[in-house]
Formats: sequence, structure tokens, C-alpha cells
Amino acid sequence: MTKTKVRFHLAQGPNFKNWQVKCGESVEYYDPSLVRLHMKVCKLRNQPATAKKIFAGDNKTVCAWIECDKVVVVPASVEGVPKVSDFLYYNPKKNPYWHDPQGNNRDSDVFDNLITQGQLVAILE
Repeated sequence: MTKTKVRFHLAQGPNFKNWQVKCGESVEYYDPSLVRLHMKVCKLRNQPATAKKIFAGDNKTVCAWIECDKVVVVPASVEGVPKVSDFLYYNPKKNPYWHDPQGNNRDSDVFDNLITQGQLVAILE
């Protein structure tokens, strides 16, 4: 089964600051103000060596994503946002790993359900 990769797209161009959803050769982009991505059976992936170089001052490059079994695209206008237990963050300029609000390293952690809320990633209860 091919895993789906979700990441925030920061390359200049028409998809700048959109969510990128890649499954095999298929790549789609979603405006975070228009949709929420509900991701199921997810693992936080990171390339630590690359992230540490960026943390030390190198230019940003792709080094982290969320790997999941399934992604459901939900219009942001849909009522009934599920309850969130916490948020996850990734910015290798600030921390070279996925982390929670307490700063704990969450690289390789697995979650049943994650959802995007704008540019944020939230853990569902």
C-alpha cells in the first residue's frame, strides 16, 4: 500500500504556502484557508541530518512530512470541527525536529488522526 505524504509547500510559485498531498506520482495542493486535511494513521517523518544543517543556518529544503494511510479533504466551511487534544509544529530554523507545545521531540511518533487547521497540524482526541 502506497503511503500518502503531506507537507507544507514553501517553494516560490503558485502553490506557495499550500498543503502538498503526494501519493505515488499524484501531487495535489490545497489552500489552508479553504480546506482541512483529515489524516488517518499518521507518522511524523524527519531527516535529522538535513534538519540540523538548517537549524545551524543552512537554507531550507524539504526535510519533513507526515506519512499517512489516508487523507480526507474537508472544506473549511463545514461545521463541526473535531476536538483537538494538542498541536504539532515543525520549523527546522527553530527546532530540528517535530515538537509539541512543550518542546518534546515527536519525530517518528504515530497518531490515529491528525487534522490541519490553517497552517497548523492538530492531534484529534
